[in-house]
Amino acid sequence: MSKRYFFDTSALVKLYRQEKGTDALDDVMSREQPVLVISDLSVIEIISAFAKKVRSREINDKIFNKAVSAFEKDITLFEVIEVDSTVKSGAISLLKKLATKQGLRTLDAIQLSAVMTAHGKKPIDLFVLADRLLADVAKAEGLNVLCV
Repeated sequence: MSKRYFFDTSALVKLYRQEKGTDALDDVMSREQPVLVISDLSVIEIISAFAKKVRSREINDKIFNKAVSAFEKDITLFEVIEVDSTVKSGAISLLKKLATKQGLRTLDAIQLSAVMTAHGKKPIDLFVLADRLLADVAKAEGLNVLCV
């Protein structure tokens, strides 16, 4: 049975743009060939992440369009988890529990709730992300994480 990896947007970007952590991610992906799981929030966030890279002059419009097109082409390869009322309720609970102590942010709480909800329905073997704070929170919540 294939392993299931849930990708936070911070790591998902690294599949479409070479940057720090991409090589390690490519290595894991080529060895494991997991089922890739994302939340539907990532569909929105990845465009925003690439747009931010244009604004900060890390990439140009041509690279932006190429990366977004590649992601849109690949979307059928992902198992997409809907951010539904269960996920939103879970995010609220996580924020109440963790935000004052660990600085958990809104969208990170939604992503964390999405991976936890997905894991409750069908096991997620690894939560892949590139955000150290969220990785620490996810570990504390009992998830296996790979921070790239």
